[in-house]
Amino acid sequence: MILRTLFLSLLLSATVFAHGVFHNIVDGAVAIRVTAPNNIAIDNAKITIYAPESSLPFTKGKTDLNGNFAFVPDSHGKWKVDIDVPSDHGSHLKSFHVTIDEKQNVKEFEKTPYDRYLNIISALGFLFGIFGIISLLKTRKKDTN
Repeated sequence: MILRTLFLSLLLSATVFAHGVFHNIVDGAVAIRVTAPNNIAIDNAKITIYAPESSLPFTKGKTDLNGNFAFVPDSHGKWKVDIDVPSDHGSHLKSFHVTIDEKQNVKEFEKTPYDRYLNIISALGFLFGIFGIISLLKTRKKDTN
């Protein structure tokens, strides 16, 4: 009787694990964060991912409350990302490419023109500031004479 009860409880406990929830951490995922220009996260932005040389979507989804979306690429190459942010005055569409290397890591991605030219704009602003200070000091010296 005890052996029968032990066998039955073992059998029932094995079926409990069949309905469990398991998780795993995946290396090589590509995460995209969608924000407004003032760095505020945009939730529910529609994301469509296209594999290299494919016209059919690899995956689709929406960003979470923090503006994040992630996918795991299954091959290397240039992946296309389409972002559609709906608003009261129409959709804001954004499209760019992400290059994935053979190890499934992000090799490079297209940046916005602002990000690409930020260093140049900063250097020009610094130079204009220096020349402005020099001009101000020169005009003050002339005014005191």
